[in-house]
Amino acid sequence: MKKLLITSFVLGSLTAGSAFAAGPTAAPDLSGFSIGTNAEFSRGSVTANDGSSDGGATTSAGINARYDWALTPTFAVGLGASYSTGNHAFGSYANGTAASINNRYSIDIVPTVALSNDIQLFGKVSSIYGNAASSDGVNNHDVQGVVYGVGVRKMLDKNLYVQAGYDLNKFRDVTYNNGTTASLQENVYSVGIGYKFR
Repeated sequence: MKKLLITSFVLGSLTAGSAFAAGPTAAPDLSGFSIGTNAEFSRGSVTANDGSSDGGATTSAGINARYDWALTPTFAVGLGASYSTGNHAFGSYANGTAASINNRYSIDIVPTVALSNDIQLFGKVSSIYGNAASSDGVNNHDVQGVVYGVGVRKMLDKNLYVQAGYDLNKFRDVTYNNGTTASLQENVYSVGIGYKFR
């Protein structure tokens, strides 16, 4: 997955260089603060030392904000934060107890390449946090992990944009009070809309 994300970003960078070599009408302004909201579809999976392996699906809403610094006319680096609502399902253990993560948020580093005046390709590497809980109401544990993401943003005008993305959330193994150790992973697909302040 890491190789796929890196390859996509490198190809996007090369495409951007070719597009601007052809002579765009004006270079895009990549700097500035943006805020948006997403509809998310997540597919979580759990693998535990009790022999469990299962999955669960969640539909939720997310919000995100970031500030981008343009390092060249076609490349920027952003620092941001994201939050996702609801309990994200990861499936059930062998004893029937279901696992979920709530209060999921992340701190994001977002490199962006302008493919044209209104289309941008971005990557994302994040530190992610949440609370892992079980449906028996007894076990919960704070968890941390890493996110690898990729997406595309289209500017509708100088401020309004739409975007779509994919994130792979990989959490560190968590050990509950009952001794069960679980590995939690989540694939997240999102579409959203936002506003960039100029």
